[in-house]
Amino acid sequence: MTTTPSASDFTPGELTALWNRAYEGYFVPVHFDEPLFARHLRRAVVDLTLSRVIAADGTACGISLAGRRGLRGYLAGFGIAGTHRRRGLARQLIGAQVEAWSKAGLQRVFLEVIAQNPARTLYGQAGFDELRTLDVLEGSFEAQSTVTAKALDHADLAAVHTACAAVSRPTWRRELPTVLDAIDNEAAIALGVTRGTAVVAYAVIPPTGNTLPDAAAIDEAAAHGLLDALAAARPGIRWRLVDEPTGSPLFNAATARGATAVIRQIEMALTIHRPVNARPSP
Repeated sequence: MTTTPSASDFTPGELTALWNRAYEGYFVPVHFDEPLFARHLRRAVVDLTLSRVIAADGTACGISLAGRRGLRGYLAGFGIAGTHRRRGLARQLIGAQVEAWSKAGLQRVFLEVIAQNPARTLYGQAGFDELRTLDVLEGSFEAQSTVTAKALDHADLAAVHTACAAVSRPTWRRELPTVLDAIDNEAAIALGVTRGTAVVAYAVIPPTGNTLPDAAAIDEAAAHGLLDALAAARPGIRWRLVDEPTGSPLFNAATARGATAVIRQIEMALTIHRPVNARPSP
C-alpha cells in the first residue's frame, strides 16, 4: 500500500534523511545536513504543505519538494530511495505532486533535470515540455581590458537584473528573490559593470568559494567586461555558474574565453489547465 502525504507531516530531520536517501548515488553529490537542507528550502521557496512524500507500507521512501511563487511553481527536488526504486513509485509520486499543484491553483511549474537523468522521461510523461538547455559553466579568466565596476545596492541590482532577464530569462534559482537572499543572508556582494552611467552586467559574488549565485549581462560586450571584472576581483579563481542558458550573452562570452560546460541540464515546464469554474484549494 502506498500513500502520498504532505511533506509538512514530517520533521526537518526526517525530511533531511529522506532527501539523502533519495539522492544516494546521484550524478552529483547533494548530501545535506539539516542546516543545508533548510537553506535549500529557503532559497527555493519550498512550500512543505504543497510538497509530497511517498510511503510504501508505512515507510517513507520518496520526496518531492514544491517551490511556489504566486501561481508559478518549481520542482525543487525529487527522488526515490535506492531501496525502493524500479517499483513505479516515482510515477505515483509525480502524479500526486501534479495533483497537488493543480488543486492549489498553480498555472505553470518549472524544473531542471540533468540531461542524462532517466527522470527526464518521467517528467515528459507527466506532461512537462522541454524548453531549453542550461549549462553549468566553469572557467578562469584573465583580464583583457580595464573596466569600470562598482558595488550595487538592492535597487541597482534589481534594475540590471530586470534588464538582463529581458535578454535571457533566469531560472528559478536565479530569480531576484533568491539572488537577494544570497546577499541578505549569506554575505554575498553584487558587483556591477557600467557603460557610461548605465549598469550593463553584474555578478553576485559569495564571500568564499567559487560558485556565483548569479551573473548576467545585457549583451556580449557587457559580458566580456564582466569577465574582466571577475578576473580583477579574484585573480586565478576558477568560477562556477549554474543554470546558464545556452547561447546567452554570458554563455557566449565565457565559452569564447575558455569556459567549459561541465554539466548540461534541460529546463522543463508543465502548464496546468484547470477546468472552467474550478477554484484553487486554500
